[in-house]
Amino acid sequence: MVYVYELDPATECYALTGIHHDRLKVSVPYDIEIDLTRVGRRGM
Repeated sequence: MVYVYELDPATECYALTGIHHDRLKVSVPYDIEIDLTRVGRRGM
């Protein structure tokens, strides 16, 4: 499980923008997609 936070420029505090269980896919600060079910497995 991955928690994603983004800095809110108005409040200068981090806010939760998503909780990802099987796949992490975000576009800020750049596009990235990670299959979390494969993380840490040998023989990928």
